[in-house]
Amino acid sequence: MRKTLIYAALGLLALGGVAYSQSPSVPQVTAIGSSDLFQDVVGGQPVVGNVYAPASLLGNYSATLAGNGAENALIGGDATTNLFANGTTGSSVTTSVTYGGPNRWAYWSGASTAMTVSQDSATTDVGPPYKYAFKMARTSGQTGVVPVCMMQEIESVNSYAFDGATAELDFFAVAGSNFSAANSQMTAYIVSGTGTDEGTNKLAFGINGGGQGTVGWTGETNFAIPVTITTGFLRYTVAANIPSTATELGVALCFTPVGTASTNDYVAFSGIQLTRNGALSSAAGAAGVSLGAGDTRAKSFMRRSQQIETALQQRYFWVGSESGTTDFGLGVAVSTTSSRYFIPNPTTMRVAPTPTAVFGSMTTTGSTGTQVNLTALAATSGATTQYGIGLSGTVVLGLTIGNATMLQSNSGTGSIGGNSEL
Repeated sequence: MRKTLIYAALGLLALGGVAYSQSPSVPQVTAIGSSDLFQDVVGGQPVVGNVYAPASLLGNYSATLAGNGAENALIGGDATTNLFANGTTGSSVTTSVTYGGPNRWAYWSGASTAMTVSQDSATTDVGPPYKYAFKMARTSGQTGVVPVCMMQEIESVNSYAFDGATAELDFFAVAGSNFSAANSQMTAYIVSGTGTDEGTNKLAFGINGGGQGTVGWTGETNFAIPVTITTGFLRYTVAANIPSTATELGVALCFTPVGTASTNDYVAFSGIQLTRNGALSSAAGAAGVSLGAGDTRAKSFMRRSQQIETALQQRYFWVGSESGTTDFGLGVAVSTTSSRYFIPNPTTMRVAPTPTAVFGSMTTTGSTGTQVNLTALAATSGATTQYGIGLSGTVVLGLTIGNATMLQSNSGTGSIGGNSEL
């Protein structure tokens, strides 16, 4: 009997030894569904009852972590990295839809409602994460009360990602001290259509008939969402459920002025973002929704580097101005008084751009190897592609047919560039 008990005890010890040496099997999450729930210990402190977090909320949280920024379908939406290649002061606009200031942003208003979109560095308008803002202002003294808008059309090839999805539009905004809109209210538009790259004129007409278009987009759906803003720097979020048939997308930020414009009748936007957020699908409903300021369901802002932003913006527009003695590119003399050039675009453009050319004080290489002043510079018909622009230069005399020439700047007011904006 004693032997039996000893053998049994040894067996238990052996089994215990085997059990102790084995690693526990930890359950693994193999997939996460949009409706899955995960138990959460809030603040790291257990409480009575179970608390759960939906998968969509965890997804939004991950986007707030370093290196996990959200997507942004808008280009040039960060005023700090926008090139403002059209000019930092912004050209004055009424009814004509114009790219007159920040890259990728067109703007317009209507009769007697002159306005600009310019680069703004005022500390009262720019929050800590930014250096500049887009200042959309009605010109002082204007009496027109047509909606004032800035907008961006997203290329169709980049719009398909939003088919059937919930679009979230975020922006940091500050109202000027003389902001005249009734009840300090502006309107954020998310617009979809069923055409292909139909252009900003049609988009403008579909939002505000004061623009120069005559018809809107094909199959246009407008989500016009009112937002009440303040004179303090805050982030605002609106959302809309995009139709599954959408093939083009655009956004616009507008306000309808009241009375005569004073000196600070404006809204300043520092960062503008369009992303997808399925967690807002129910809230957005059929007509879209304003979530107000600081809603925690909104995604974090995507902040792309200047290098990436420059390439993205120059896909649609670029300009090179005379500055010192700069070589723009090579060409060849086709007569004693004319030469042709092919100037590479900084990046592959959306389509073959419309070239611009102002000769200023530019020069080209003459027969003796010295630079000869140009008397004209113009686009060469049929020579411009997505990859570069074709130009023709004219001089009084001094070129040798077949010789290579160099188009060179000379500290004047000339410029060259390409425009393939929508």
